[in-house]
Amino acid sequence: MIQKVKYYLVKLLVTSFAVLFSAWVLKKGIHIEEPRIYTAIIVGLTLILLNTFLKPFLVVFTIPLTLFSFGFFLLIINALVIKFIDYLLAGFTVDSFMWALLFGLIVSFITSVLEGFRNVKIIRHSPDFPDKDEDDDFTPYEEV
Repeated sequence: MIQKVKYYLVKLLVTSFAVLFSAWVLKKGIHIEEPRIYTAIIVGLTLILLNTFLKPFLVVFTIPLTLFSFGFFLLIINALVIKFIDYLLAGFTVDSFMWALLFGLIVSFITSVLEGFRNVKIIRHSPDFPDKDEDDDFTPYEEV
């Protein structure tokens, strides 16, 4: 139970950071009202909930379009979810559909990169048991 809570808290923090950064990059078309951190957390939570519960239904209903477009229609679905969040929340404004598309791409990229760091494990490389190739360029700790 505690692992799931930690997982969702980290996911919320990563998504909120991605929302803040993406809004900063796209400040001409994405507007987050003050207090920005609070609003970004609410947008991140809403984005996680809609991606968990609403987006799978939209994907299932649009399978033919997704297959016909080689998966690019998923970007349209992502932008529609972001425009829906714009409609739901008063402190978050997206000027147009293209801004929502760019915002979704940047948020998806940032969350993918940051969540990928969770899968990095540090292993112990012991000099007492050398590998087959004697390569001394590595430190005793390696990231895999």
